[in-house]
Amino acid sequence: MKQNKIKLSLVCILATSLFGGEIDYGKGSFKIKGGFIGLDKQISTDVTTYSLVEQHKNLFSSNWYYKYNLTWYDSKDMVNTQNSINTYSNSTQNPITKTTPAIDYRPQGLDVNLVLGRDLSHKNENQYFGVGVLVGISLPWIDSKKDSNNNDNNSDNSMNLMKKSKTKLYTYKIGPSVTTRVALNNFFTIYGSATYAYQTGKIKNNYLKSDLSVNGIFQEYDVGIRFQPFSYDYKLGWITISPRLYATLGYRYTSWKLKDISLDITGANVTFDKSDFEMKANVTYFGIGYSF
Repeated sequence: MKQNKIKLSLVCILATSLFGGEIDYGKGSFKIKGGFIGLDKQISTDVTTYSLVEQHKNLFSSNWYYKYNLTWYDSKDMVNTQNSINTYSNSTQNPITKTTPAIDYRPQGLDVNLVLGRDLSHKNENQYFGVGVLVGISLPWIDSKKDSNNNDNNSDNSMNLMKKSKTKLYTYKIGPSVTTRVALNNFFTIYGSATYAYQTGKIKNNYLKSDLSVNGIFQEYDVGIRFQPFSYDYKLGWITISPRLYATLGYRYTSWKLKDISLDITGANVTFDKSDFEMKANVTYFGIGYSF
């Protein structure tokens, strides 16, 4: 059922992109932090993004609009350095220090957002301010494995047995979103959008065969400049087509924060206290788009 909903969302977005859209390529950083995957501090890596975007499209000649963003994230491995964990001997209750080996983490995944809204102010296609509701899905996953350069023989045996683990997140989100665009002259406009949404879903891990319900907050902020070298309007009978070709340069910050998670995927037989889990992406992107 979930897969059918995801496929339907992707088909709808791809279908609307036939009337216009933008392809973005981005580079930036990806950060994760979460006690449930053995991360007591934030670690980061480089990330590459590929996006299919519609910043704002009015429905016919009304003030109602839609926008969407479909982004694929691909990152490099992140290595979490070794740390020590105190456990207790059953006989003496004395602390025994065990070392959790260095772990490689590689986050990847798909993020899909669709906004339906209405312009509160609309002068033309380059002068508007709109408010809407975002609905979306996030499907990131994290591949975890013992670092190949780790030669620590004192690590917990169960951790040494873990060759590879995959943690998948399935989250759905809904919340308010605002978007605006302001013309600087006939060729350049600046744009921006902000989203703050509630998200809920599940975390699954194939190594521990865990299945945990989670809740949290999704945020995204996007600003940039758009260059449109030409614009034409052609009347074909009762239909007017308006071909546009443009380029964008922007910055996008995205955050997924999940609350009160208690799960151990390190394989070290250690129970972590409930903690937050957060992923952040800071990306600078370049895009080329068109519309009719």
